[in-house]
Amino acid sequence: MLSTESLPRPVARVATVTRRFQKFLLVGAIGLAVNQSALFALVALAGAPIVAASPLAILLSMAVTFTLNERWTWHDRGRGRLLHRALMYGSINSGGLLINWFTLVSLDRMGLNYLIANLIGAGIAAVWNFSLNHALTWRD
Repeated sequence: MLSTESLPRPVARVATVTRRFQKFLLVGAIGLAVNQSALFALVALAGAPIVAASPLAILLSMAVTFTLNERWTWHDRGRGRLLHRALMYGSINSGGLLINWFTLVSLDRMGLNYLIANLIGAGIAAVWNFSLNHALTWRD
């Protein structure tokens, strides 16, 4: 495998961000599985309304993804205390939670299956979450 050290700095930076984004997507897939499972359990099995179940499922997946991102995706970055990064991650991903929730509720009201609507909302929120967490939570 080609080392990024032998590449020009701008190219190496793009390669590093690309690899990090790939890790973020894998962690996100795990988080999405947690989110979808919890959402299904809360709605289909426990009878909770979607508008209440979605934020709970997202919060659970946020805890899982923060841990995985801290230990793997951005293991080499991040300054200061873990609590500070966790609070920053929670703040940023709360914006993602709102994006996901609004998309889910809107598409559900338009007749789309809630689990498919949740996938769409999570996909949109992932762009927000990665961009801001890369720039702020685990910055150089």
